[in-house]
Amino acid sequence: MRGRFRFKHDWVYKMPVHFGGHEFYPVRVVYGDMTCLQAGFETDPEKLLPLIPEDFELLEPKVNVQYANCREVDWMAGGDYRLIQVTAPVRYMGNSEGLVGEYALVVWENKTCPIIGGREEDGVPKIFADIAMERHSGDHWFTAASYESVNFLKLDFQKKGELSGEEIAELNKSPKMNLFGWRYLPNLGKGGAALSHATLYPQEAIVKQGWTGEAALTWTKVAPEEHPLQWTIINTLADLPVLKAANAMMMKTTARLNVGDSRILP
Repeated sequence: MRGRFRFKHDWVYKMPVHFGGHEFYPVRVVYGDMTCLQAGFETDPEKLLPLIPEDFELLEPKVNVQYANCREVDWMAGGDYRLIQVTAPVRYMGNSEGLVGEYALVVWENKTCPIIGGREEDGVPKIFADIAMERHSGDHWFTAASYESVNFLKLDFQKKGELSGEEIAELNKSPKMNLFGWRYLPNLGKGGAALSHATLYPQEAIVKQGWTGEAALTWTKVAPEEHPLQWTIINTLADLPVLKAANAMMMKTTARLNVGDSRILP
């Protein structure tokens, strides 16, 4: 007997596709409550440039690392998840639009659903890690990421001072941010790609509260057997020279991810 599942033209499907899809509509998802710890550093451009596709221009030799505890996520029925994303500031050079934003080197998340959507639909390089909820002792805030009980990253933040209303208003003058990714699917049974292109994933955030301070990133290199699919990622990032700390901040925000505006970049 022949199967009866058929794709509907212009519908959206997620694997496994045979359980059904839905008509496309421009999704705008809201994250009602986010706590973010941000750390960054200047590095050697010769070490960073090999991680940036040639379609992009590196604007500054900086790496930005942001932890976010995402709560009141509307598409998760008010649920939550945590992430750590590592990005670099770039300009897309593949067309004449002059788009500027952050290129995602890697995004770790601690739940399956946001990983699947962001990877397949938006080209964001999302992978799994256990990510601890932020904790604090006085003004010292910290979190960590691990895999199979092997820690590979710790982020520490020491609060120094709270942002004024005027400073927050200045940050909120430019709430939109372009997140760039690279969507790649390998061929089956041979080398090369079945699909390979740059992507744009527009986002925006409103800062409710913010604090300045000092941040530190502690990478722990792992052996291949400790993290078989990610050890090269972790060790490459751990080897990036930290020439100067930058962009240390803690924030309480809300965010909107404009999934419906995601697109392939030519």
